Amino acid sequence: MTRGMTALYLLLTLGVGAAIVGGMVKIQWVDGDEWRMRGERREADVRTDPARRGVIYSSDGKILATTVTECDLYLDLYNAPELDEFGHPKYDRQGRPLETGPITDTNFNLYLDSLCQLLADAMPAHDSAYYSNRILTERQKDKPRRCFLVERHVPYSVWLEIMRLPGWKPGVVRQVDGQSVIRQERAHIYGNMAKNTIGFQNQRDADTYTGLEGAYDSILRGQNGLFRCRRLTKGIWLPDRVPASGSVVPVRTDLDKVDTIMLQAKVDGRDIVSTIDTRYQDIAESSLRNALRRFGGSAGCAILMEMQTGYVLACANLAVDTAVHDYLEVRDRNVAVSDVYEPGSTFKTIILTAMLNDPAVKIDTAMMLKSGYKNFGGKYGEIKDDHTLAGRDSLNVREVIEQSSNVGMSDLGWRLYADRRDTLRMLVERMFPYGKLNPDVKAVEHSTYINNLHASNRDFLNFCYGYSTRISALQLITFYNGLGAEGRMVKPQFCKGVKVGDRLVENKPIVLNAHMCSRESALMMRKMLEGVVERGTGNNIKNNTYGIAGKTGTAVNNYANRHSYNASFCGFFPSENPRYTCLVVLERIPYYGRQAAEVFKSISDCVVAVDQRLSNGAVKSAWPTLEEDSAKAAQRPVVARGDQSEMRRLYKTLRQPFPSSDSVSRWVVYREGTDSTVGQYVPYVPVEGQVPNCQGMTAKDAVELLQEMGYKARVSGYGKVAGQQPRAGVAAKKGATVVLTLK
Repeated sequence: MTRGMTALYLLLTLGVGAAIVGGMVKIQWVDGDEWRMRGERREADVRTDPARRGVIYSSDGKILATTVTECDLYLDLYNAPELDEFGHPKYDRQGRPLETGPITDTNFNLYLDSLCQLLADAMPAHDSAYYSNRILTERQKDKPRRCFLVERHVPYSVWLEIMRLPGWKPGVVRQVDGQSVIRQERAHIYGNMAKNTIGFQNQRDADTYTGLEGAYDSILRGQNGLFRCRRLTKGIWLPDRVPASGSVVPVRTDLDKVDTIMLQAKVDGRDIVSTIDTRYQDIAESSLRNALRRFGGSAGCAILMEMQTGYVLACANLAVDTAVHDYLEVRDRNVAVSDVYEPGSTFKTIILTAMLNDPAVKIDTAMMLKSGYKNFGGKYGEIKDDHTLAGRDSLNVREVIEQSSNVGMSDLGWRLYADRRDTLRMLVERMFPYGKLNPDVKAVEHSTYINNLHASNRDFLNFCYGYSTRISALQLITFYNGLGAEGRMVKPQFCKGVKVGDRLVENKPIVLNAHMCSRESALMMRKMLEGVVERGTGNNIKNNTYGIAGKTGTAVNNYANRHSYNASFCGFFPSENPRYTCLVVLERIPYYGRQAAEVFKSISDCVVAVDQRLSNGAVKSAWPTLEEDSAKAAQRPVVARGDQSEMRRLYKTLRQPFPSSDSVSRWVVYREGTDSTVGQYVPYVPVEGQVPNCQGMTAKDAVELLQEMGYKARVSGYGKVAGQQPRAGVAAKKGATVVLTLK
C-alpha cells in the first residue's frame, strides 16, 4: 500500500470515528430525553383485555344472543408471470412459467371449488357458483385487486379452513387499512326471531345498542381489564400479572423516577334471561307472517303477555323488507313499541270501563242505544255503522260491545258526556297508560295523545269509538292485561332476570295501577268481551276447549283510501281464569279485525297446548275468584261444588259445622272468605242450554248434574273432576256428550 493510500485510509477512519462519536454524543446528551421517552413507550405498554359480553337467554333456556368471532374475507388475487431482465417470462425446469402472485395458478385451480363450497355452506344466501364466478372474474383481469372483498361476516372457523387450503394462506388478507379482518360480533342464534326485542349494535364501531342489549348494556358489558406489557424482544410482549382491580402499580423509568398506572382486572359481563319463550315466539311470528302475506299489510305485531307478572312471552314485529319482498323483523322497526295509531273499536272497551269508573253515572247494561245510523246534529254529526246489525236500529250496552256499534257508543257518550267532555277525557287518562311506559327494551316511544274534544262534535263522537286518539300496541295490551287481572295493571317486562352464577335473580312485577277499575267493573267487562267471541264480531275464533274474552278493532288508516285499515284483536284467555293476554295488529290491510282474531287464536291454541298448568281452560287463578278450582278446595275440608245434601252428610261425619247461606238449593259452590268473612257454600244455578260447570265435583254428583240438565256423561280417570269438554258455559243441545276428566 502506498503512503498516499495509507494516509487516505487513516483520514477516513478518523472521520468515521469522529462521526460515530459525535452521533453518540448527540443521541446521549442532545436528544437523549426524546429517545429515552420513545424507548420507554416501546418497552412498556398498557393494553386492554376485552371483557366477554354477557349472553341473552330465552325463558325456556335457549341462547338468543351471544358473542362470536367473525371475519371479512379479502383475497390478494394478484398474479403475473415473473420476467427476466429482458422482459421475458421465466420458466422452471419442468417448463412451467414462474409466477409472482401469492397464490399460484396450480393451487388456485385445484382448491377454488373447495373454498367456494365452504362459503356456500356457511352463507346460505349464495351458492358456490356465485362465489366462483366473482373470484374468477377478478382473477382474470389484467390487474387483479390485491385486496378483493369476497364476503363479510364469515365465521371464524370457515376463515381458518380457507387459510388451511394448500397454497392459499399467503393470499388471505389479514389486515385492511391497518385494522384486523377478525373481530368479535354479536350473533342472533335464531336468526330473524325477535331481533328487535333482543337488539342491535347501532353501528359497527358504535358502543350503543337497541332492545335488551341497550337496556341492560351496563350488566351485559362487564369491565375491560387493563394490564401492563414489557417487550421481551421484537414482536414478543410479556404481560405482567394483573393485580386486583384498582390497584396502583409503580413503574420505574430510566430517569430514576416513578410513574403510577392504574391497572384493573377483567370482569366479564353477566348473562340475562329474557321473558321471550321461543316456542310462543315462533308461533307468533309464523302466524303473523302468514296473515300479512295473505292480506297484504305493510306491517304488524303480535304480543303475548303473562297476566300476573307482565312478562312478555312473545313479541313479533314484522314489516315489509323490500330487499327480499317478505315480512321480517326489520332493523330498528319495533312495531309494538314505536308505532302509534288510531286503535278503532278495541278502544271501546277502554271508553266503557272509564264510564263505569264515573261515580256520577250509573250504566245499566240493559240500556237501549241507537245503532245503524244517527245524526247528532249538523253535517259532521252523522254516524253510520260500517256493517249491518240484522236490521236492528237499537241495541243494549252489552250488544253494542258485542256487535261493535259505532253509533251505539256515540249515542252512549253523547247522552252522558256531551256537556262533560273534559270529565270523560280525565276518566280515560286516569285509567289508561298514556304516559311513556319506558319498557326494558331500548326503542323509540312516540308521543301519544287525545285530540281536543271541544274542537268539534265530530272529534268527540269519534273518540267514543276509538278515533281522535293515538296509542301504541304496548299501551293497549297493558290495559287489557289489567282488565283481565280484575283491575291490577302491571308494567310489561322483557327481561325475566339476571344470572348470578347458577342462580337467577328475577325482576319482580311492577304495578302501575293497583286499582285501575273496580273488580265488579272488570268482571262485567269480561262478560261482555266473552260475548264478543260467543255471539259478536269475534265469533270466528269461538271454540269449545277454552274461553276467550276479547275485542275486535278496525280503524281506517287512510281517509282518502277507505279500503286500508289497521285491524286488531286484543283479549285474554282462558276467560274462566285468565292467565295470558294477547294483542295482534295488522297495519294497512283491506279487511277488518276478524282477520287479526285468527292470528290471536293460533297463538292461544299453542299456549294452551304447551302449558301443562292449563286443563281445558281450568287454571288456578292468581287472584281471588268467586269459584275456586278443585286443587285449592282440596286444601280444605270442603268440596268445591256438588250436591248440598251429600255435603251436609260429609260434614256431619267429620263433626264440623256446614257453612252454608242456603239450605234449599240442591247444587252449591264454595265461595272463599275474605279477611272479614268466612268461606261458605252458596247456591249454584246452572243456565238452561249451557254446559254446567262440573269442576271440583265428585264423579257421582257431576254425572247426576249433567243428566239433570239433559246431557250425557263420559268419565275417565279417578278422583274429582279436573277438566271437562265442552267447557262450562258453552251452548250445547240436549243429548250432547260431556267428557269428564278425573284426577
